[in-house]
This record gives sequence, structure tokens and C-alpha cells, in this order.
Amino acid sequence: MAYGNGFHSALEVGFRRAFSSGTVVIWSGQTSMQAGGERAGKRIYFKESDLEPLQQLGTIKYVSPEYVETLPLVYVYGLKQTSSTVRGVAPEYAVMRSEEAEFGRFINADDIEKRRRVAFLGSEVAKKLFGNSPAVGETIRIKGLSFEIVGVMTQKVSFSNYYSPDKYCVFIPFTTVRQLWNQDYVDNLVIQSMSPSVHSQMLKQVREVLGSRHSFNPRDERAITFNDSVENMQMLSGITGGLKIVLSIIGALTLMIGGIGVMNIMLVSVTERTREIGVRKALGAKRRHILSQFLLEAMFITFLGGLLGIGLSNLIIMIAGHRPFLADMLEDPTKQTDIFLVLSPDVVAVASGILIVVGLLSGLWPAMRASRTDPIESLRYE
Repeated sequence: MAYGNGFHSALEVGFRRAFSSGTVVIWSGQTSMQAGGERAGKRIYFKESDLEPLQQLGTIKYVSPEYVETLPLVYVYGLKQTSSTVRGVAPEYAVMRSEEAEFGRFINADDIEKRRRVAFLGSEVAKKLFGNSPAVGETIRIKGLSFEIVGVMTQKVSFSNYYSPDKYCVFIPFTTVRQLWNQDYVDNLVIQSMSPSVHSQMLKQVREVLGSRHSFNPRDERAITFNDSVENMQMLSGITGGLKIVLSIIGALTLMIGGIGVMNIMLVSVTERTREIGVRKALGAKRRHILSQFLLEAMFITFLGGLLGIGLSNLIIMIAGHRPFLADMLEDPTKQTDIFLVLSPDVVAVASGILIVVGLLSGLWPAMRASRTDPIESLRYE
């Protein structure tokens, strides 16, 4: 169960680093239904003019266009060169995609308005061009145009990348894109819902708005598609939840097998203490007294075993609680995408509940057998 919690935490970190809660990437596609006099099979192209109608929806908190192109980069003074995915985005993109600056800043509204040639570098791009030297304030050339570096991304690891991992990308103001390449359409749109309660309503409204603007049926799921962070997290929870259930069943079966051992011990104890039971009954002990005595003994043995198990589990977690998972593959220096065994209070509470049931069941038959013992026969027992 501790492994299941650690597995869930590792995957959740990877998804959270890719998208903040409620973020959706909208992809354009081809229509599969006739609508507005248009034949099926029409290609949909988003425009910057789509942004304003979406921003006016009360269910949307942030909207950003995203232009994407792979271009060569040259560090002017260091004479180093590399190729990178260049993304033209809005300032709100940083919030939605969890782009955090280790040095400097991300693109701001002033950069957008004044069409500044500024760039925010992914951590690996900065490392390739500048090594360990400061990059903020330096100049790079993209397709012959000079861009001032205003920020460098913190080391980022995420599972849900598209186009290429963010740490290998360069981010520039979307209003500057046309200075680099001639493109009159937006590759995709990135939006975030105002709150979880309106998320589904937002998706419906987006389909209606874009369907009206681009003449496609809002029910046409091939015209536009969503990469929905909420849906992804629900899928993740379903996968890890299933794993937790399986591990819980295995744990419960293990405890029940242990309970059979406790029951056998108590049966042997009843047999060995037959004369003692007879003496107690002869002195006036009731059946309920004998029953409660052996039930409490079984509960005590089970409880003691549970305490030892929890203590041993904590010791194992302290010694070998970190299990390599995805950190090396994803080059994650923080190791947060590895599995760390977590013995949460919920796990302890569930295990304790199972122990109580197992203790009662394992002690019930021996206790009933002891309480039904004939005192005369017991005193004759050798």
C-alpha cells in the first residue's frame, strides 16, 4: 500500500509539472460532419482573432495562442549553435504550463504590446549555449534576428510533453512570430477554466464558439480535440487507484493468513489450559468470562503483531524508501519522479481496521470452544 501511494505521487508530480489544474490544449483537425454549407473533411485553422471571443467567456480564466517552429539558434558572442523548438506564446502561458523562471522572468504584457524581440530559454537550451555562465541579458540570433534573453527556465520534468520537452524550447512573444516565419494561423490554443465547477461547461462553450467561427458542427469531435489536464488526472487516479485496491487486497489476504496462524495458536492454548478453564468454572466463572478472556488474548496477539509490522514497515521505508522510477530517464535532478514509499495515516488506519476484524475472527472459535468446556471433564484432563 505504501508503494501504491508512492507510485501515485511520482506520476502526479510529472503531470502537475506539465499543466496547472484546469488547463486544456486545443488542437485543430478536420471536420467529419457537414455543417454551414461546408463539406466534411475541411481543415480547421485557428486565428489570433479567435482569442477575444474566447476571453469573453465567463468560464475561461486564461487564453494563449501557441505558434511552434523548429529553428536554428546562435549565441552571438560565444559562437555556439543549436536547434530548438521556438514557441510564440502569451504571458498567461507560463501559468497554465507551469513554466517557472530560475533566472530572470517570463514574457510579459509589455513584450507582447511592443513586439519585443525577447526570449525565455528552456534549461537545456541555456546549458547548451552558455554552459554554467549567466544567460540573462545575453543575445542570441534566431533566423538572423537578435533576441535578448530575459529569463531561463528552472529544471523542469513532465510526462505530458507535446512537440518537444519544454526544457529544450525557446519562448518568445506571439506578436513577434511573424518576424521569424510567415504563418497566418495559430498551431494550437491553450486555455484554463475559471474553476473546476465550470470546467465541463467551458469545454462545451469553446466548441460552440469555435464551431460558429469556423463553420463546423460543435458535436464534431474530429474538428477540434482537447488535451484536457482534468481528464488526464482522472485517468491517472483511476490507474493508481486500481493498483492501490489490488495491493490492499493482497495486504488483507496476508493479514487473514496471519489470522489463521493466531487461531491455531489459540486453539493450542485452549487445549493446554483445559484444567485452568475447569478450575475457573468450578470457582464460578461464567461462559462470557472465559469467552472474553480468550478473545482479548487473541486481539492482543494480533495487535502486537500489527505494531511490529508497522514498525518494520517504517524501518524498511527509512532504509529503502527511495525506489528509482523515472528520474534517470527524464533527467530529473530533484528525484521527485522516483517512487518514495509513503506510509500514510490512511494506510495505517485501514491496516488497523483489518487487524481488529482479523483478531476478532481468529479468536472467536477458540474462545467459544473454551467457554463451552465442561468443568468436570476439564478437571479430569491430564
